[in-house]
Amino acid sequence: MLANKALQHSFPDSPKPKPPPDWLVHALEGLAAFGSIIQFLIWGAIILVVALVVFLVVRELFGVELGWKKRGPDSLGQTDWRPDREKARILLADADALAAEGRFEEAVHILLLRGVADIVARRPKLVGPALTSRDIAAHPDLPEAARPAFTLIAEIVERSWFGGRPVEQAGWLQAREAYEQLVFSEVWK
Repeated sequence: MLANKALQHSFPDSPKPKPPPDWLVHALEGLAAFGSIIQFLIWGAIILVVALVVFLVVRELFGVELGWKKRGPDSLGQTDWRPDREKARILLADADALAAEGRFEEAVHILLLRGVADIVARRPKLVGPALTSRDIAAHPDLPEAARPAFTLIAEIVERSWFGGRPVEQAGWLQAREAYEQLVFSEVWK
């Protein structure tokens, strides 16, 4: 391109660019003095980000835990998970009223919903938005003693709501007894 004389390569009539303001010159000179430190910090940040990504990938692939968060029975502590007895009595009275009208499916369903609400109240992170009652019943943080009762109620509701099978009085009584076991026994400790 430089050999092509048809192209203009110099602009003699153009105004000279204005010099940058003094404050900008001083700021750039100051940054230049810290250039090696800034370069070191940038590389350090890049190395930390890469190490974090590698750690997260390894943790997901191999289930590596560093012991920051305890899991299992010790992490649950001695907290009483048992639902409030007075609220449970009111709920059972409402459910009994539905059952007396022959609306066993609805009666069992409110027991399940209340059971899930009680779990959410005690352990908000245990129940995620996409978890089914089966998932909740199988969750490792659910107290082992509470699992059979919760599972029974969930199965009865599942057969009714998703399987289209009516809940008979015997199913209602099983679910009610299971809910009483959840509320009025010591299984939540």
